[in-house]
Amino acid sequence: MKKIFFLILFSPIFLGANTMEINSEAKKVIYQYAEIIDSRNFDKLDSIMWPDFSMSGGYDLEGIEGFMVAMNYLVTTYDSTMHFIGNIEGTWDGDIYNGKTYCIASHMFVEDGQSKKMDMGIIYEDKLERRGEEVKFVNRKFNLLWQKTEFLDSQKAELPESE
Repeated sequence: MKKIFFLILFSPIFLGANTMEINSEAKKVIYQYAEIIDSRNFDKLDSIMWPDFSMSGGYDLEGIEGFMVAMNYLVTTYDSTMHFIGNIEGTWDGDIYNGKTYCIASHMFVEDGQSKKMDMGIIYEDKLERRGEEVKFVNRKFNLLWQKTEFLDSQKAELPESE
């Protein structure tokens, strides 16, 4: 009896392997978004966004060109960003994925000579679409839950002088 329970408990269906495999396409695109934004490799946006991409939530951005307006602001305002992707949940219905991505986005900058970080708690409502062999964003809705700005410790470690 224990062997049967163990086999059922650790079977691929019980572990959700089918769901994991299906959603891995969506997760790959979601993680690529964070990497592209944080590395500022905006020339790669077309690898994760369809030409008819839109983003909403406090603003409306149409197409990659519209999205680049926001990225130009990001580059001129923040020295760096770091998007931490938390929970990703969603489902496919045919070639359309609808889901939510939980994220803490850190934005580092200097103000009045002080290093600061603005963290944003975000839930993205994502819509991705498979066209042919590729999966890319069609729409992303930005939902800001909270925001906090704080001072950062010195980013350069100072070594003690040797005697």
